[in-house]
Amino acid sequence: MRKNSSLRLLVAAAAVAVVAACGDHASPTAPALALRHAPPPPKQQQQSHSHQLAQCRIPHDVWVSARIGPRGGTLDLGDNNTIYFPPGALLTDTTITAHVPAGNVARVFFTPEGMHFPVAAIVTLSVSPCITPTSLLSVVYLQADTVSEVVPTVSDPHAWTVTATISHFSSYAVAY
Repeated sequence: MRKNSSLRLLVAAAAVAVVAACGDHASPTAPALALRHAPPPPKQQQQSHSHQLAQCRIPHDVWVSARIGPRGGTLDLGDNNTIYFPPGALLTDTTITAHVPAGNVARVFFTPEGMHFPVAAIVTLSVSPCITPTSLLSVVYLQADTVSEVVPTVSDPHAWTVTATISHFSSYAVAY
């Protein structure tokens, strides 16, 4: 169960980042609607604080793919890790793939890389396999293993998850 939790954490982090980048077009019935209205972290804090990738125990690779279209849908990565596409997030039927690599960092790679969403997607990642302070965790967008952007994130300490909205696909991770 620990293996699945780690994988789901990485996938959820990536999905959250994708949803945050999509803007303010989420369906009123989309989960975690409040994320659309969460204020971004102050720019001073983002610039002055060097975010570290969360240390997590991800015991094995996880690959999940699903075909999702304009009506929306959810890619379930297991262990509370998901990416939800509200109606209108995808303009055509598209095969979405998520890869959570084994290792000591909670990260997820989404493809097709570079894809942008007219309506933000929502990523939820499990933080149960992480050994860093879970109250300080955020979803971040990675470029070449470097934190490029901190995505506004909502933590649920009872469910051991972090959730964010993202507007494009790439690589996302959990950081503090």
